[in-house]
Amino acid sequence: MKQLEDALKLNSKIIDDFFRTNLPKETGLHSNLLKSIKYSLVSSGKKLRGYLVFETGKMISKENGFNIDDNKLKQLLVAASAVESIHTYSLIHDDLPSMDNSDFRRGKKANHIMFDEATAILAGDALQSWAFELISNPNNIKSAEVRSEMILNLARGIGMSGMAAGQQADIDLQNLKIRTNDISWIQEKKTGCLLKCCVIFGFLIGKGYDDQKKALINYANNLGLAFQIADDLLDLRGSKEKIGKPVGKDLSNKTPNFVNLLGENEARKKSEIMVDKAIESVKIFGNNAKNLVLLAKYSIERDM
Repeated sequence: MKQLEDALKLNSKIIDDFFRTNLPKETGLHSNLLKSIKYSLVSSGKKLRGYLVFETGKMISKENGFNIDDNKLKQLLVAASAVESIHTYSLIHDDLPSMDNSDFRRGKKANHIMFDEATAILAGDALQSWAFELISNPNNIKSAEVRSEMILNLARGIGMSGMAAGQQADIDLQNLKIRTNDISWIQEKKTGCLLKCCVIFGFLIGKGYDDQKKALINYANNLGLAFQIADDLLDLRGSKEKIGKPVGKDLSNKTPNFVNLLGENEARKKSEIMVDKAIESVKIFGNNAKNLVLLAKYSIERDM
C-alpha cells in the first residue's frame, strides 16, 4: 500500500496548495472565521475524496482516448477541492456538542474547541458555500452543462435526501432496534452520497459514457459502505493517537452501525464483501482502474 500512501500524500499537497492560494487572506473584521476555516481545511486529513475525483477523471479520460491536459487537471483540482471543502464542513459540524460532541479531529482540537461553537458553525456554512462557488465559476469549469450537472449532483448528495438525511437518521435511531437495511441506508447517505459525487465529478470532467457512470456509481456505493464499516471498526479497536479523534464512542452511544449490530467479525467480513463488489464494478476499465482498485483495498486495510 506504500504506492497508494505516497500518491495520497502528493494529492494532499496539491489540494493544500490550491487552498493556500485561493482562500482569502486572514484579515478584516471576519479574520477569525478565515482562521477557523484554514485551521480545519489545510494540512488536515488524507483527502481520499479528492484523490477519488482525480483518479476517476484520469481513468475515464484514458479509457475513452482523451488527453489529460493542464486544463482538465485544473478542473479536476477544483472539483477535488470542492469535495474536500464539503467533507471538512461536515466534520466541523459533526464534532459540535449538539452532534457527536467530539473534542478532537484529525489529531488536533476540534474546530469549536480551538475557536468557539458559533465560529465553527459559520466555518462549516462558509465551506459549503465556497464549494459551490468553486464548481459554479465558469473560469474554473468551462462547460455550462458540466457545471450544471456538478452543482445538481453535489446539492442532492449532501442535502435533505443525501448526507444530511443520513446524519439525521444516525441521530434519531441511536439506542433503537434497527435492521441491516436501515444501517445500509444510513451509511449510503452519510458516506456513500459524497463518494458518488466524487466519481460523478471525475466522470463528467473526463467525458464518460452512461455505462461507465453506472459502473462508477456501483463502485462508490460499495466503497462507501466498506469505508464506513472500517471507520466503525477503527472506533472499536483503533487508538486516538492514530486516527486523530476519540475512540469507543459508537459502542457507548449505541450508534446504529454494522459493528454494533453484527459484531466485529461479521462486520469485517461484510466490509471485505463490499470491497470485492467495488472492485468487480470497475473491471470494465481494465488496468486503467488499478488506482481505484488499490483505493478500495486500502479502505479496509488502513489503520487510521
